[in-house]
Amino acid sequence: MRNFIFITTFLVAWISLPCFASTYVKSAFSLPLSLDPIKMNDQASLVVGNLIYDGLLKFSPSLEIQESLAESWSTSSDGKTLTFKLKPNIKFHDGTPITADDVVYSLARAVSPESTVRKYYDCIQGADEKSGKQDTTKVGIKAIDSNTVEIKLKKPFPAFISILAGATAKILPKKYKDSKNFFDSPIGSGPFRFVYKDAVNKKLFLEAFDSYYQGKSKLDKFVLLESSEDTASELAKKNEVLDLACWPLTPNNPVFQKGKKITSPVAATWIIGLNSKIAPFNSIEVRKAFKESFDTEGFRKKFYPDAYQAFGYIPPGLSGYNDGPKSASVKSLKLKVTRQKITIVIPQELSEAKEMKRFFERNLKEKGWNVEVVPMAWDKLMDGYAKKKHQAFLVSMNMDYPDAEFLLRNFESNNPDNFSGLNNKKLDALISTSRAETDKIKRVSLYKEAIKLLDDSSVTINLFHPRANYWISNCVEGLVPNILSDVYIDYTKVSINEECMKNGGKL
Repeated sequence: MRNFIFITTFLVAWISLPCFASTYVKSAFSLPLSLDPIKMNDQASLVVGNLIYDGLLKFSPSLEIQESLAESWSTSSDGKTLTFKLKPNIKFHDGTPITADDVVYSLARAVSPESTVRKYYDCIQGADEKSGKQDTTKVGIKAIDSNTVEIKLKKPFPAFISILAGATAKILPKKYKDSKNFFDSPIGSGPFRFVYKDAVNKKLFLEAFDSYYQGKSKLDKFVLLESSEDTASELAKKNEVLDLACWPLTPNNPVFQKGKKITSPVAATWIIGLNSKIAPFNSIEVRKAFKESFDTEGFRKKFYPDAYQAFGYIPPGLSGYNDGPKSASVKSLKLKVTRQKITIVIPQELSEAKEMKRFFERNLKEKGWNVEVVPMAWDKLMDGYAKKKHQAFLVSMNMDYPDAEFLLRNFESNNPDNFSGLNNKKLDALISTSRAETDKIKRVSLYKEAIKLLDDSSVTINLFHPRANYWISNCVEGLVPNILSDVYIDYTKVSINEECMKNGGKL
C-alpha cells in the first residue's frame, strides 16, 4: 500500500507540474496512437518514439546518416550484406545492456505479420514469410556475436540504410518479448524514458534517461500535450507550452508576436486522398474530374501562402519532383461530374478547419459536386484511414526516410497502408525494380515513370508542399529543424533558459 501511495503522489505531482526551467512542454493534435515502433503511422507516435527509443542509425538535421546505437557499419561489395558493430556500454532504461540479440529480435518484428511498416523491410531475406508467428531463424538478420549484427538483403537496396535511420527501426529489449502489456509502459534506450500517460488530461510524461549514451539530456522532463491548435496557441502565449512544432502555422500567425519563429522546408505533401474502392471514386474518370475541379492554388494562397505550389505528389528535393504544371483537358473531365454524395474528412484540430470546410464545399458545389466536408478528431480520422473507410480525406504525407520510394510504396497493390486501393501491376513492377537499381540515373528514370502512372491514376489531389514555421518559446535554446518534419528534431540538443522562464518568457 505504501508503494501505491508513493507512486500515486508522484504521478499527481507530475500531472500538476508547472512549466519550469527543466520541463519541456510540446503541443500536438493527438497523443500517440501507438508506442510500438512497428505500428507507428501518425506524427505524435513518431515524435514520442524518437524520444524513448533509439535505432542503429539516425539522421542529422541535413539528413546525413549518423551512428546511434551502432558505432560503425559496412556494406558488402554486392550491396546485399550490411554489418553493424554496436557501441560498448549502451543500456536500456531498465539498466539492461543492449546486445546483438536485441537488435535481431527488434528488426525481425518489423517484418512480422503484425507489422504495419513491413513493406519497408521486405527487402530482408525471409521477410516474405506469411505463416503465423515469425521465425527469426528464417529471416536474414543474425547476431555474429554479442556486439555484431549482420543483415542480408534479397537484392541490393540503396535506400535501406536510410530506413534503418528512420523512426520505425527502433531497438527493444528482447527480455520483454512475451510481455503483453509492454507498450503500456515501454522501455527503450532513447534520451527520455516513459513515465506516465494521463488520458484524462491528455498528457504524456517522459523524463531524462540518466545513463543515455550521449549523456543526460539538458531537459529533465518532457511533456506531450494534446489539444486543438487554438488552445495550444493560447497556452504558448502564456509560456505554458514551449513548442508548437507539430502545427502547420502560417508566418503571420498571431502567436509569433511572442516567442521565436524558425522557418524550414519540409519534405511532405498535403493531399486530399481518394479511395478508389468507394464509389464514386471507383471510376477513374470521376477521380480525374474531381481532381481537376479543385482550386488547389486558391486553397494554398488562402490558408498556407508561404507553402510551395504542388505540381505533383513528390516534394521538392527528391528524385521525381515535378517543378511545373501539367496541361489537362478540364472541359472533357467536367462531363464526368456526379451528384452522388461525397464526404471529405479533415482534422478538426486545425484552427481554420471550419473555414476550410466552407472553402471546399463552396468551391466544389459551384462546379456541380455534391460534397460535404466533415471535421473529425484526429484519432478517428486515422482509424478510418487505417480501415480504408473514408471516401476522401485531408492529410499531410510526411516521410520516414528521404527517398521518393517511401511515398511511392503507399500505392503498391499488396501494401496494407495503401489508402487509395490502387491495384496497378505496372506501378508495382516499377517500384520493385527501382528498389534494386543501384545506378542513380536509371533509378530516377524509374521513379519518374512510376510517378506519372500515379498522377494519371488521380488518387491524390496535391494541395501544396509545406514550409514549416515552428513556434518555440523565447526560453528555448538549441532547437534545429529537420527537413523530415519535427519528428526528427534532436531534443537532446535543446535546453531552456531558466532566467527567461522566471521572467514569464521574456529574455
